[in-house]
Amino acid sequence: MSGRVQSGYSYEFCDASHSSEVLEALHEFHSSGLFTDITLQSSSGQLFHCHKAVLSARSSYFKVMFTLDMRERLNDTINLPCIDGEILGALVTYVYTSKISITQSNVQSLLEAADLLQLSSLKKACENFLIRLLDVDNCLGMHSFAELHVCSSLERAALRIILSRFEELTLQEEFLEVDFQKLGVILATENLTVLKEATLLDAVVKWVAHDAAPRIDHLKELLNCIHLDVNDVYLKTALDLRKQSFESKLRSLILTSLKPSKGFSDYCKKLACSLYVIGGYYWHPLCEVHMWDPVSNTWVQGKDMPDFARESYSVVLQGPDIYVTGGYRTETVDALDTVWIYISQTRMNGQKDVR
Repeated sequence: MSGRVQSGYSYEFCDASHSSEVLEALHEFHSSGLFTDITLQSSSGQLFHCHKAVLSARSSYFKVMFTLDMRERLNDTINLPCIDGEILGALVTYVYTSKISITQSNVQSLLEAADLLQLSSLKKACENFLIRLLDVDNCLGMHSFAELHVCSSLERAALRIILSRFEELTLQEEFLEVDFQKLGVILATENLTVLKEATLLDAVVKWVAHDAAPRIDHLKELLNCIHLDVNDVYLKTALDLRKQSFESKLRSLILTSLKPSKGFSDYCKKLACSLYVIGGYYWHPLCEVHMWDPVSNTWVQGKDMPDFARESYSVVLQGPDIYVTGGYRTETVDALDTVWIYISQTRMNGQKDVR
């Protein structure tokens, strides 16, 4: 048999271990200080000898720094005053090995540094870690943190807790320290869920009373956010006389200043859900009412309709209430002339019959 190889034969060889071996070699070069051409300095003065090519391959921050006409391009040492030594060391190891330990104690610092150095994969991993830690006692702070570092998933998850568990939130220390602008936005949000309308007023009173002197001037705006219409002249005069009002006095003062033509319940309606499923048929007419809350993404069962045998009726929404009209009972074909009104659970959580 001839030992010659046919000229038309070819084979594309790909070494599956090539990339990992290159990464391992670069890590060895870094560990031994071989071929390093740049030094990173942390806020605490620790030095890390690295390779420009490796940093640039993983971080757009360094790629721009080393390729554009920036001062750092000619420097041997890059000072990073916003990153401490422990975090910077972990980041350098991550760049060379793709591995890093994310913990509750370092996750926020890691995310801040990853955001600065444009390490997008690590930033996303830290964001997902924080989402798993979210609860009512930290959602306000996490929401602000997410806004600052443009973490949209964390921001949405934190806002979902803020809006769906607002009454619990007002019992947390974080709530008392929230700034006026953020509180105003929360109170004015359409999907804010409360079971009792007085919760909103109590929240405003509690926040203002916590630090009355600087916050009392924001009271009118916050009341507008929850659609409470007050007599401006009365409220201003009364507040000038009682700058040091306690919570109970402040709440009483607000209620007294409400314009007499407007009731409190007319101005503070927040539907607790956005979708109602009423009735249905399963061998016989159903009287169940189910409600879906898009904020918490949960279904809850409301109070059943009293007329369990009613079917083929019409359902309409008017303001905060749902009207059930017409139809007939199973045992007869005569049309019904009664109207059932399902009162929003933010007010009475029940039904009433109107003839």
